[in-house]
Amino acid sequence: MQLRKKFALSCSSVIIAASAAACSVSPAPEDIEGVGSDALVAGWGGVGVCNQADPYEKNNRLWSATELAYYDVYAGSGWGAAYTSATAFICKKDQDWYFMSTSDLPFMPGWLSIRAQAAGASYCPVYEYEEDGVTYTWGYDPPAGPESTIQIDVYSAGTLQLVASAQSNIGRIFLDTYDGPMEQDLYLRVRGPKEAYYGYNLSVRVQTHAFEDECEY
Repeated sequence: MQLRKKFALSCSSVIIAASAAACSVSPAPEDIEGVGSDALVAGWGGVGVCNQADPYEKNNRLWSATELAYYDVYAGSGWGAAYTSATAFICKKDQDWYFMSTSDLPFMPGWLSIRAQAAGASYCPVYEYEEDGVTYTWGYDPPAGPESTIQIDVYSAGTLQLVASAQSNIGRIFLDTYDGPMEQDLYLRVRGPKEAYYGYNLSVRVQTHAFEDECEY
């Protein structure tokens, strides 16, 4: 936690100015204006200020990142895993920043898995099958386009080095990586283009090793 506070003080002005050199950013996080807290938009329950629909709406800057608490941590002999999640909302030109403490885990993290479903997308892609002459459909893929586009960027909290990044124009992200520093805390940024306006679910798993997580029908 001390690392997070120190970093925010030393680098916040650098990010505002979009100057990456002083913080070793690769690539530099874009200074997307987070207007969600002030924009009057249609929320889940109707028209209202966006931060009434999203408990995380104040986290549209790195230094106001919401800390994701783990709801389950397992540490066994030679194996460990920790789990966390969030449900939030993306408004026009909005972004959500999250902070994950990985340095305090009782194991050495080596594998990161992020799953995200936005704009109503199901966890796995839509699947059709036929039984007794009847066609059944499972799951949902939102229409491809900017209004269904979600991007997730993962940064090392100590240096803002990019650890991983993924984008989907159908609201579904499966991001797995073992590349990059994961043992010194992480920042996650969720964002979309100016047309994006949707709710999303985010689930994160940090483990010592890789694991299989496939959609099987």
